[in-house]
Amino acid sequence: MSVLSSIESIRSGRSERETLLPPGAESPDDKASALVIIPARNEAVAIGRVVRGCRNAGFSVWVMDDASRDATAQLAAQAGAEVATLTGPHHGKTAALHHALSRLPGSVEWLFFFDGDGQHHPADLDRFWSQRHEADLIVGNRFPDSTQMPTLRRWTNRAMSMVLRRSGVIDSQCGFRLVRRAWLGSWLPAGHHFQFETEMALLASSRPTRVVNLPIAAIYAREESKIVPWRDALNFARCLIKS
Repeated sequence: MSVLSSIESIRSGRSERETLLPPGAESPDDKASALVIIPARNEAVAIGRVVRGCRNAGFSVWVMDDASRDATAQLAAQAGAEVATLTGPHHGKTAALHHALSRLPGSVEWLFFFDGDGQHHPADLDRFWSQRHEADLIVGNRFPDSTQMPTLRRWTNRAMSMVLRRSGVIDSQCGFRLVRRAWLGSWLPAGHHFQFETEMALLASSRPTRVVNLPIAAIYAREESKIVPWRDALNFARCLIKS
């Protein structure tokens, strides 16, 4: 799986900014130690607004552009994100996040994972950030607002979360989360499509993990879901069998 040289510019660009800081200098609230990672495919409608919101909250942003056919990469860069474009055919959300995690700068201590389709409020980033000392894994919980979710997705998420309840994560399929890098260690996701959240829940159930579940709004517009029911149900079953 090839990645354009922009992935290297992410690393070198971040290093250049860091060398400009005086020794021991940190941004307010240590936000320089955090990174928001956004996997995106054909999200030109929302990605600029999402990235600007994350940047306005004070966080650096990486957008992993999964071979988009629209202006996702350009709009993300214009909004202030560092962008890496995965070339060739569609690789999948989990594969895109695998690439990001395998190339993290050593200075990153906290990782936000955030969807690029406008489902989440960037204003909630500070709510997650304020809870970081209490947890290894902070995950958004959409269920208190679940009537706003499409019916099939709501019940599918509930069923999958029940199966994964030993992880301590209430809404196991929520893409909005903050993770302590030291807890994550050398772990990398193994799947390609929408296994990422399931694989992380299984990781949480396999090691000591302090989990905080934060209620967030369930925001669904008229965007077309990228989930393929039969494929992703099969991938979910495969994750469980391998665990």
